[in-house]
Amino acid sequence: MDTLLHLARELWGERRRGSLVAIGVVWGTLSLVLLLSIGGEMVRATSFTADQFGRHLLRFSSGATTRPFAGMAAGRQILLRPEDGPAVLAAVPEIRDLSIEYSTGGNPLEFEQQRLNVNLVGVEASFGDLRGQTALHGGRFLNRRDVDEHRRVVFLGGRVKRRLFGERPAVGAEVRLHGQPFTVIGVLTDRTTFSAYNGHDSDKVSIPASTFRDLLGWTSISFLMVGLHDPAHKDVVADAVYRVLGRRHGFDPSDRDAVEMQDYIGIRDYVDSILDGNRVFTLIVGILGFLVAVVGVANLMFVMVEERKREIGVQMALGAKPRRLILERLSEGVVVTLLGGAVGIAVCALLLWGFDQVPLDPEARGYLGRPQVSLPLGAAVTLLLAVAGAAAGWFPARRAAALDPVEALREE
Repeated sequence: MDTLLHLARELWGERRRGSLVAIGVVWGTLSLVLLLSIGGEMVRATSFTADQFGRHLLRFSSGATTRPFAGMAAGRQILLRPEDGPAVLAAVPEIRDLSIEYSTGGNPLEFEQQRLNVNLVGVEASFGDLRGQTALHGGRFLNRRDVDEHRRVVFLGGRVKRRLFGERPAVGAEVRLHGQPFTVIGVLTDRTTFSAYNGHDSDKVSIPASTFRDLLGWTSISFLMVGLHDPAHKDVVADAVYRVLGRRHGFDPSDRDAVEMQDYIGIRDYVDSILDGNRVFTLIVGILGFLVAVVGVANLMFVMVEERKREIGVQMALGAKPRRLILERLSEGVVVTLLGGAVGIAVCALLLWGFDQVPLDPEARGYLGRPQVSLPLGAAVTLLLAVAGAAAGWFPARRAAALDPVEALREE
């Protein structure tokens, strides 16, 4: 206790210099923890958002030939058909799953006195897993029996549900689509995705592909959604799909305009390259910021000890041991550094809490996330600054303690 009281008195006597060291530590800890917390959370949130669309996907759609083939002229329109899905899935083992998709806009959907025009899609049960179509609690996505039995069931996007039902529950309710009764079986969870086509998922209404054909009579499909086991096999799968479709529709498999392909694997690779660059940039800035903080703290500690040589001489003249003097100087520096680090972490936590309370758009929040203070990171930064400060103070303290007391007293 006496030692602690003595240390407290020493720190109070040197409060001006000590406060400069503490401010340097507060700024170093605050800036580094804030930078790394926000940067790390943004990378995590963006990666999660990219996964929300679905993983390892290729999407094929109808196109037109650009080359003559087997006596047929270029410029023929190629329309994909429902039977193409099973044929491709059976012929390409690298595909983990596949779903056909019909898609059209301007479809009347009614509930009681409410009426909306919505984007309607007809899909298979596998579409839910491919595109991450997760239902809110109490509901579900389409299943295989819905498709096989041509059931009149509907899965609502989140915005469609809110516009039609408000805060009332939707699952189990009966709506009318194109004047026909359908039962709501689920509502899509609100989410942010890095890509969309033919409208946002929350504005769409999904029904079984078989029911879509019964309702609208379409004979060709809009898209063929393909999920891969391994994204590294993307080129192999694409070539195989074009060969299968080329045989079925009579076009050159090397004519990639005959059937258009949207490469979501390539888009995700591009996103990952941006995230990798962000990680490197954050790391470089963090290292440079840490070095600046270390130099600042070390310089202040060095000056703090150098300016106390006369005091050290008096203490040695009164019989103080050199080892004790050195430890006292180092203890002061470490305590000031730890206190500054604690304040820096607390301020960082307060700023991030304030950021979390800002009412951001869900799209923005999906990419920025909700950064939290990393206590291990803050403790590590503070500890390293304390070590740097102690090392900077060690050499002048040791040199002062080694001086003859009379020589130390002569120091100005």
